[in-house]
Amino acid sequence: MAVLVVAAESDRVGFRRIFEHSRWTLLEAETVADAAAALSRRSSLVVICEAVLPDGTWLDLLRLARDLPVPPPVIVTARQADDDFWMQVLDRGGYNVLGRPFSEKEVFEMVSVAWRHRKDRAQTELRAAG
Repeated sequence: MAVLVVAAESDRVGFRRIFEHSRWTLLEAETVADAAAALSRRSSLVVICEAVLPDGTWLDLLRLARDLPVPPPVIVTARQADDDFWMQVLDRGGYNVLGRPFSEKEVFEMVSVAWRHRKDRAQTELRAAG
């Protein structure tokens, strides 16, 4: 089980603390390009992505994720995580929005549910193909 955090160093430090004593493998990236490289090496994960990145946005990352055989759920973080932004993320294919400040319990819960959702979707697609 792995989670890819695509965010500024200050946020990645917080996620390191959250995941340090868990069973989750934490992968990190700061840019869309770095995330693309990580996704090409390991697609079996959940993605947590800052809304705005140095070389793009969460939408760029979502487009990359969609090209994978089983796209990972993309959870978007934002300073202004209001209802309008949440609806925009869901309408465009994102999994959910994680607002600040990050609650360890909320992060674990959201990532765990997203992982189960991804696993169930992968199994459904395998059954349909077979």
